[in-house]
Amino acid sequence: MKNSKLIVPVLLLLAVSLSCKLLDRTGSKNASNAPAIDFTTPGKALNVTVQLDKKKTTTKVVPRTGGSVSLTSADGSTFTLEVPAEALDADTAITMTAVKSLDGGPLDNNTPTAVQLEPSGLFFKEMATLTIVPGKDIPTKEQIVFGYEGDGKDYHLALVDPLSKEIKVKLMRFSGAGVGSGSDAAWAANLMTQASTAQTRITQKLGEYLQPQRLKMLLGGEDSVDSTELGEKMKSALDQYEDQVIRKQIVAAELDCQHAPEAIQSIRSLGRQRQLIQLEPDPDMWEKLKKLAKIAEGCKWAYRIVGGLDDFQTNTAVCDIMKPFTLTGGGITLQASGGLSGTYTYTGVFNAQGTGTYTISLPQGLGKPGTMTGGGAGSAEGYTNTGTEKYTLTPMEPCN
Repeated sequence: MKNSKLIVPVLLLLAVSLSCKLLDRTGSKNASNAPAIDFTTPGKALNVTVQLDKKKTTTKVVPRTGGSVSLTSADGSTFTLEVPAEALDADTAITMTAVKSLDGGPLDNNTPTAVQLEPSGLFFKEMATLTIVPGKDIPTKEQIVFGYEGDGKDYHLALVDPLSKEIKVKLMRFSGAGVGSGSDAAWAANLMTQASTAQTRITQKLGEYLQPQRLKMLLGGEDSVDSTELGEKMKSALDQYEDQVIRKQIVAAELDCQHAPEAIQSIRSLGRQRQLIQLEPDPDMWEKLKKLAKIAEGCKWAYRIVGGLDDFQTNTAVCDIMKPFTLTGGGITLQASGGLSGTYTYTGVFNAQGTGTYTISLPQGLGKPGTMTGGGAGSAEGYTNTGTEKYTLTPMEPCN
């Protein structure tokens, strides 16, 4: 069934929704005005820095009929790769090297039990199994089993055998895999990494659905577009968004309250898009928002903010960035409105004064700083000042 009355506003409104650079980010203590995030910008892949232990490496040719490769690392951890018959197209030399350190991943420390497998990108027609036995005990509830591509790209949670008490990683291709320990905050960071990856993929899929339909409408007229088919595809994508993004973000917020604002805005964004294609709203949406708003309200948003522009350089501890805060440096005092985005004014030496806006991006992953950028116009001793301020935000212990 072709419905030109529906398809035109759907295309136009969805295009606006998906191209909107930044939604409201004003901090608040209620769900309707909760901190917001940029929903439409694709998430960035999480890359880690891997250092290998070249003294602990082995290479073995695995035939087409199958075989195994084993390695013991410096701390006594053992790794055994089992390749089933016919998983490889030809006899292949496989190298296994112990990982000495992994920096930048959402883990409690940078010394996980891991190996890098080569040749990088090697594909198996049947799943290979990497069994890991850590030399030092990692409590089951703290185990985070992960993988990465190449020499540290695209860190992700690994596919494991859910029925095995041992750590068995299932692989269809190489490169790195291992297990580390994780607190609630580390688990939350891993879930947010998964959600970001899914968000990027689903946003891409929405674009793949919409852009060909737009071309059909422009070239063939409104009647050339099948709104029923488009609506079904959009519904499927948004249902996936609910399962693969929002559910993970809610759990992450329960583990670490710092993720509550992102989960709140993802729910609000999904609700708006469901309305645009005339789908029934999630009956539990407001309960979810209230729950997350309560989590966010009880959170302490303490960061050390370092940076600035030209002569204004600050190094200030801020106890709660969601409330109005002050930055000082170089004889300048900057008063910010608070929240993940807002306005500021500044005054200082040489009759300096001005106004501007700022945007904060919270840290993604343990040990990773957040960022803050600001810009506006001002003057000092008759001279006009413009530019972009850049800051880093490092999490710190809650303060008063």
